[in-house]
Amino acid sequence: MNKSRRNLLKAAALLPLAAVCDGLAWGADAPAGQASYALDLGRPGRRVDPSLASLSYETLELSDPTFFAADNRGLVRLFREMNPHGVLRIGGNTSDDTVWGGYRGRMPAYVPRRHGRLLQPHVLQPEGLQALAGFVRATGWKLVFGVNLRIGSPEMALDLAQAVQRLVGDQLLAIQIGNEANNYEHDYAAFDAAWTPYAKALRAAGLPIAGPDTGANTDWVIEYARRHAGENVFLSRHYYREAAENGSIPDLLAGDPGFFREVEQIMQVADQYALPFRISEGNSYYNGGRDGTSNVFASALWGADFMLALAQRGVAGMHFHGGTLHSVESSLGRVAKVATGGDIVAQRDAQASRYSAIAGNRALGYQPRPLFHGIALAQRFAGARMLPGRLDAGGVNLAAHAAKQGDAVLVALINKDAQHDVTVALGGLPHGAKGELLRLRAPSLDSRRDVSFAADGHVSADAGGACRITVPKGSAAWLRLA
Repeated sequence: MNKSRRNLLKAAALLPLAAVCDGLAWGADAPAGQASYALDLGRPGRRVDPSLASLSYETLELSDPTFFAADNRGLVRLFREMNPHGVLRIGGNTSDDTVWGGYRGRMPAYVPRRHGRLLQPHVLQPEGLQALAGFVRATGWKLVFGVNLRIGSPEMALDLAQAVQRLVGDQLLAIQIGNEANNYEHDYAAFDAAWTPYAKALRAAGLPIAGPDTGANTDWVIEYARRHAGENVFLSRHYYREAAENGSIPDLLAGDPGFFREVEQIMQVADQYALPFRISEGNSYYNGGRDGTSNVFASALWGADFMLALAQRGVAGMHFHGGTLHSVESSLGRVAKVATGGDIVAQRDAQASRYSAIAGNRALGYQPRPLFHGIALAQRFAGARMLPGRLDAGGVNLAAHAAKQGDAVLVALINKDAQHDVTVALGGLPHGAKGELLRLRAPSLDSRRDVSFAADGHVSADAGGACRITVPKGSAAWLRLA
């Protein structure tokens, strides 16, 4: 099928939802849907890694040593609130534009990125690295750190990686070599030839490595695993739904089943070599995210569903990319234009990249974006084993996920529909089980504030292991029954 034909079919499928979203009516008079979700408690599947909820930031963020710092308490608090066992990945485009200020060897010549505007490299100073080490200790998070492959200096990369290891110690999970090298290496063979001298130097020094940290190249991940599985801590690639200029709330909430088929292909290889697989960088839309989509409540529903779908397939961690507007715009060769005015919420929001889960800065303070709350919902599955289930969505854009956590059963019901409330008949629960109900909600799918993920009473299953839960349009419910 040609691209034009695919786009026409996609547009036709989204027309009902798009019409409602554009009018911001959210289908107030639409009839409620009836759905069912039957769990199979006897076949627990993949264990959800405690580091499922993780984050990714540009290396350029380290140019301000007060940002990732132990005494930046507002940011430390939100990291720990999101996940006390997360993994921070430092990398992005600016990792391949960065030279190490502590390096005393011969500095290689800097070659600007194609179509890039940066004529001189970013210089990472020791102060930024020292502050990062303090931040990692304060949060309790592990660290994945990217070194510059594009510049072609294994010696400088080794010196930087050893400095990171000295400062971070056991909290260093891995060093990654290069960021989306598919954008500057002709093919996998060229990447492998460039990567190998780096890997040899790092391995000889006893440093943990991971990769290939490619963009949307599943074939690269599979080939990398076949060649280098024994040398790696985990496998990685990136994910973005599409370019920001093509993004919309209906498109985001329509899902991306093709990507999950690729995840399953990678997991077959990851399992073969007993390696974890991580989405080391990703978010809703590349090119910095789309205003009005990536930073509104729809992103929370998407993020929760996306993470749990990854966990169901065995992905260990999802690193949502974000950070300041300045760092992300700079990584794309653009100058950040920060909006001014508004109340404190609006001012903090203006400081952050459009898809960042956390907004704000040290002077203004920090606040969770809508996406943060969706991440928090999914992270409540940490340590549980995902369960299979049979979902009949009744024509509603509904996602459902379940897991077994000790003697308890967890269920997430995510109603991504803009028109229809839905009542879900749950089956296969422990007979007579009781528990808590939390709801993720906001005034509308395009809400930027007034998002909550909070307790909303209790639930119980009858003697047959069944109960009914109503999930309003554009909201989610999380249940724990034991």
